[in-house]
Amino acid sequence: MAADAPRTLRPSPKDPRENFPIDVPDPDSPVPSNWARYAVGVVLLAATYVLAGRLGFSASAVHPVVSSAWPPSGVALAALLLMGTRFWPGIALGAFFVNLTGGIPPLAAAGIAVGNTLEALVAAWLLTSFAGFRLPLERLRDVFALVVLGAIASTPVSATIGVTALTLSGGAAGIPLGTIWLAWFLGDAIGILLVAPLILTWVASARLRLSARDTIEGTVLVAILVAFTAALFQTPFSYVYAIFPVTIWAALRFGPRGATTASFIVSALAIGYTVRGVGPFATSTAVNNLFQLDTFIALLALTTLILAAAIAERRAVESALRRSRQQHQDVVHHASVGVLRTDTEGKILLANPALVSILGYDEPEQLIGRDMAGDVYWDPTQRSAIVAGFESVGEVAPLEVQWKRRDGSPIWVDVHGRLVRDGTDGTAYFEGFVFDLTGRKNLELQFRQAQKMEAVGRLAGGVAHDFNNLLTVISSCTEFVLGDPTLPDEHRNDLGEVKKATDRATTLTRQLLAFGRTQVLRPSTIDLNDRLAELLPMLKRLFEATIEIRIEPAPDLWAVRADPGQIEQVLLNLAINARDAMADGGTLTFGTENAVVIAERPTSDQEYTMKPGDYVLLKVRDSGVGMDEETQRKIFEPFFTTKEIGKGTGLGLATAYGIVKQSGGYIKVHTAPGKGAEFLIYLPRTQAAPDKIVRTEPRDGRPTSGTILIVEDEAGVRQALQRILTADGYTVVSAENGAEALEVFAARGHDIDLLITDLVMPAMGGRELARQCSVLRDTLKVIYLSGYTRDSLLSQQTFEEGTEFIEKPFTRDAILERIARVLGAERATA
Repeated sequence: MAADAPRTLRPSPKDPRENFPIDVPDPDSPVPSNWARYAVGVVLLAATYVLAGRLGFSASAVHPVVSSAWPPSGVALAALLLMGTRFWPGIALGAFFVNLTGGIPPLAAAGIAVGNTLEALVAAWLLTSFAGFRLPLERLRDVFALVVLGAIASTPVSATIGVTALTLSGGAAGIPLGTIWLAWFLGDAIGILLVAPLILTWVASARLRLSARDTIEGTVLVAILVAFTAALFQTPFSYVYAIFPVTIWAALRFGPRGATTASFIVSALAIGYTVRGVGPFATSTAVNNLFQLDTFIALLALTTLILAAAIAERRAVESALRRSRQQHQDVVHHASVGVLRTDTEGKILLANPALVSILGYDEPEQLIGRDMAGDVYWDPTQRSAIVAGFESVGEVAPLEVQWKRRDGSPIWVDVHGRLVRDGTDGTAYFEGFVFDLTGRKNLELQFRQAQKMEAVGRLAGGVAHDFNNLLTVISSCTEFVLGDPTLPDEHRNDLGEVKKATDRATTLTRQLLAFGRTQVLRPSTIDLNDRLAELLPMLKRLFEATIEIRIEPAPDLWAVRADPGQIEQVLLNLAINARDAMADGGTLTFGTENAVVIAERPTSDQEYTMKPGDYVLLKVRDSGVGMDEETQRKIFEPFFTTKEIGKGTGLGLATAYGIVKQSGGYIKVHTAPGKGAEFLIYLPRTQAAPDKIVRTEPRDGRPTSGTILIVEDEAGVRQALQRILTADGYTVVSAENGAEALEVFAARGHDIDLLITDLVMPAMGGRELARQCSVLRDTLKVIYLSGYTRDSLLSQQTFEEGTEFIEKPFTRDAILERIARVLGAERATA
């Protein structure tokens, strides 16, 4: 250990050598500079010991080298505690020289030096090893340890060895050994009590910071101590103990430093006056005078040290308590969950900022004193039942309770609470932690709503698929019969009605597919401003003159990726819905703008939360009657309508919802009774440039030819399609599943010009069939058929560019035109 480093007084149990505090320098480890500093420290300690010894000899009483108060004993103990026990040679050298120069023979001086050194080592060892001594004397246990182990238990070592050395050298002749031993013991004890605490408190305490007021007060205190002590010792009356209030003042105001300094000043003056034969301790025999003086000094030192340590401990406890309270307040204040405390009547006693935020208030003071039942609980009667559960068991499992915010809106919270009882087993107050569950509840509601819509969508898609196959057969057979020129007119009229009903049913199934998000989309990059401009003439023809239509396009609008026809269907459905809401006329406004969506917090009126990103916002706003909250929650559900029976299917908004969701977007509505409605459609932005619009040329009526392979698992659809194509001049080969189709294609693949296959078939779908056939013939043309697309070519039910697809049910003209175009393009390329 370096000479100027204070010794740690709490040895670590990791190293058993530290249980004994005597440091033995390792000759292999110290560097030369450390040895030099160590040597300087030893010399300085020896010199300090000699100077303190000279001062101590001036207070000799029963023997020239036996002092009434031996300061070197305090210097030695303080040095070992602060610097380390390896500096014991400085004590030995100092003790030897001070005794040698005091007239003691060399051998006796060496023996006394050994006793003085052992005294300091034993005291330091006892304090550090057994008492857990800790600087700077701010604990009562440290003061008592210093008194008992340092001043009482260790000083007999020096007294015994010193008296023995004096006796053997003949220096104690004529003086009773017991008197010398007692004087030696008391002198060393007083030296330790006075000097060691003085050094320890001034060196080991925190840096002294005195204000101007403290400096003035300290100066006045020292002056009073000196003057009052001088006055007390120079009066004929024995009132020296009257100085105690002044030293207590020092201990109270300046702590351990003030206590030790005041004790040292008073004791030094008392010893000085007594040695000169002045004062109450100079009126009897030398032994009695010594005993009375040491008793006064011991009581003075103990009183001030104990008082200062007690005050320091109390201040430390108070400081720790303040820190603990502050930490508790910080935890409560900064907690992310609500903290609540109420009295037995339900009045709020404590609320932290998190609870204030949960309940919609501005600051905790606005909640203090409020009644839980009336101001917080959604159902005021619910609190009594919860309190009864608390009082029966003292603590209940977490409860999900509905509360209300300051504005009256409902919230859900999770309360973890308990009751605190007073000393007579009565309830003192209730306290608990409050977690806001509103967001989670909203997400659960959104999830259940999404599940319901998904289930309805699957049901709609499944029904539409099977229904489309039936409609395909009905529509095809109806067209076959209507094509007979000999059909009577009455039958032709009947079949015409069947054809109209089939067309209406076809529209209905396509709406179901759109809602269920199982229809096929043909996406392209479009500009919504262009779509609105193209749709405007149609809307003006549909609407009454009492309804004004406005277009508010945004400049530099971003492009989106969507099916143009489906987007126009969404706009048309919303426009029709707005027209019905404005029976007496009004204004219908279509607007566009670029929108950047950031992360949003879910609310109770949201079905979903939007993914952050760039969107194109399409707004459809009307000035109609608006909707109430109940209607808002159901407007996107299929078959829900507020119109009269027979005036609506309830699929218009459901269709718009499905198309927007299938396109990767979001649809919301803002409305209120009497204030119109505004539908907000968010479609994801794309970086691609808008595609050019290519118009399809009608069929030119030229003769057709070619071989077509039809693969369809529904026999009625397969036979109807085969009949249509055969009648138009095509050579038709059919198969009812993928495996049979592969066999046919393997045998006749070089003759087959076109593959028409259903998308969804048992064992092998149309997509896999087309892939395997394309391996055999890479120029093969393919047209897909399907009534729904649960197994579509791409995720989100979309086709890649150039893929041909025909939805069921189809008409004769539509499929013949598509086949002619596909085969015509192939022949043109050839």
